[in-house]
Order: sequence, then C-alpha cells, then structure tokens
Amino acid sequence: MERDTSTTHSPGVAELRALYRAAEARAARLRFIIEVQNLLDAAAFETAAQEVLSRLADFAGASIASLVFPSFQEKAPIQLTVGKSTSPESDNILFASQDGSDLYLTIIGSSKTRAIDADDRQTLEVVAGQLADAYNLNRQAAENQALLGDLQRQRSELAALVAQLIQAQEQERQRVALDLHDGSAQLAAGLSYRLQDLAARIGEAHVLKPEIDQLAALARHSVADLRAAIADLRPPELDDLGVAAALRTRLDAIDGLEVIADLDAASDRWPISTGIIFYRVAQEAITNVIKHAEASRLVVRLFEDGKGEAHLEVIDDGKGIGELRHPQMRGGQLGIVGMRERLALLGGRIEIEAGSSGGTHVRAAAPLAQETTSE
Repeated sequence: MERDTSTTHSPGVAELRALYRAAEARAARLRFIIEVQNLLDAAAFETAAQEVLSRLADFAGASIASLVFPSFQEKAPIQLTVGKSTSPESDNILFASQDGSDLYLTIIGSSKTRAIDADDRQTLEVVAGQLADAYNLNRQAAENQALLGDLQRQRSELAALVAQLIQAQEQERQRVALDLHDGSAQLAAGLSYRLQDLAARIGEAHVLKPEIDQLAALARHSVADLRAAIADLRPPELDDLGVAAALRTRLDAIDGLEVIADLDAASDRWPISTGIIFYRVAQEAITNVIKHAEASRLVVRLFEDGKGEAHLEVIDDGKGIGELRHPQMRGGQLGIVGMRERLALLGGRIEIEAGSSGGTHVRAAAPLAQETTSE
C-alpha cells in the first residue's frame, strides 16, 4: 500500500506564519526607507532630518535619536535631537554610525528596549547613508550657491570697473577736445581771420595776393578739420541725447554716400558704458568705410534683441574686407583691433566679413548688463 509523503515536505502553519511575518517586516523596512527618502527630497536638510530622527526613534523603539553634522556656513557643528531620556542610568546606545562626511547618527534606548536585530541594523545603516547623501547634496548646493554669489559679485565689480575705465577714457577725450578747442583750434581760427584781413588790405593787384588766399583757405580747412576732430573726440549729442542721436548726427554729416540709418530709439536708454562703446565701434567702422571702402552706399543699424543683447551692423558696398590685408591699410587693421578691444570690455563680440554682394558687413553685439557703480 502506497504512503502519501507530500505532507512531509509541506511547511507547517507556524513556519508559514513566520515566513509571512518576515515578509511583512521586510516590506515595512522598505516602506520606511522609501518614506525617509521622500522626506529628504521634499524639504531642506535640517527640516527633513528632524522628522527622520523622530521616525528613527519610533522604528528602533528608542527614547533619543541624535544627529550631528558640520554647518554649511563653516560654524560650529549642528546637533539635532528628538526624544528625552526617562532613565539616564539605564541608557544604552542601540545604534551609532559615522559617515565619511563627518555625520554622526546615534540612537539611544533603555536597556529594557528590545535588541536591534541584524535586519533592523541594516535598515538603520541604509537610512544613515540616506542622511549622509542628503547632507552632501545640500552642502554642494550651498557651496554652488556661494560660488554663484561670488561670481555675480565679481561680475558686478567688473562691470563697475569697466564703467569707470570707459568713463576715464571719455573724460580724457573730453579734456583733449577742450584743449584743442581752446588752443589749436583758436590759433588756427585766428590765423585764418588774420590772413583774410591781410588779403583784403593788400588788394587784388598785389603780387602776394594769390599766395595769401591759398594760406587763408588752408587755415580755414585746418579749422574745419580741428572742429571735426573735436566733435569726434566727444560729440555733445552723446551726452545730451544718447547713442542713437549721436550716430544720426554723425551720419547726417556724411557727403557723397547714400546713407541708410535704422537706429532704435531704445538704445538711448542703454547703460552709459554700452552706449559709448557702441558709438566708438560704429565711429571706427564708418571711418573705415569713408576712408578705405570706396563705397557708394552705407547702412547702419542699431537695435536691441529680445535676449538682452545690444547689436550694431555697419554694411557697405565697397571694396570689401579683403583689401584690409594690403600694406597700405594698416590703419584699418588697427581700427579693427580697437573695435574688438572695446567690445571685449563689455563681454561682447564683433564679426567682420565680406557681404554677399560685395562690400563689408560688420556685426557687433554685447550683453546689456545693468551698470553698477562702486563706492
């Protein structure tokens, strides 16, 4: 007669219950770890750590849970504690961890508290690691924020220094312009008047009359050149009306070229240093066109885009940028270097290239950072 042996391999009720309880305990530990991570992800470290400590004390059946970690501001270490000892003489350390980040987690309970088994200890070690990771992430974020603040302060200081440098350059230009106006320009104007007066007094029949007339014309031409140089050194419109108005005045004085000016009035509200630099770059580019390009048409655009950048375009239909490589064009090359250096002060850039149908296309751009001043 065959014997049924299947029951000998089936677990008993007690074993099934033990397996069920173990599975439930593992699930509870996993839920606990997930809840801790959610807490640490949802709030600032110190706030979340306080709640985690409370849950750790409950999990371990402890009376006190303590966490010590370095301050983000390099002050004295911070200690967070939950719970209170009811009988200090019988307190035992149920769990203590030390992470590589100088983070200490200590759980204290009475000697009557149930012992922490291996699975519970492993769970506590995982949570201690979560606390350490969250602390390190918060510390890195604080350090990054501090570095960002330092960078912003440095940029602000640099902007202030750039503004001071540009202002100093413009003040020197203004001083030179005043010296020319009060010195050489006045002397040339006086010479022109004296020569004209002399020519009128000696009469048309005098043998020196033609030569004196030539000298008077040369003196008048010198006066005109000096006045133009004075206006270029520091155009009054730049101070009184802004970069667009100053550029328009400069373009209106050009003869022999078809000039198209598309100048956004909003540029008059740009920071002072930006307006000055863009005027100087435009001035240099326009001078290159007049002196070297042999162009018949000049287009100047000044505008602001929607990304907080200022833009300048100077376009001509002349000989093209390739001519600047000629040895006779060293002045033009130096002018390009000067334009690049000026824009570099603003953190800007310049592109100079041949136009699609000839000529030269100059594009300049710079960020419209708010100008600050230092005490």
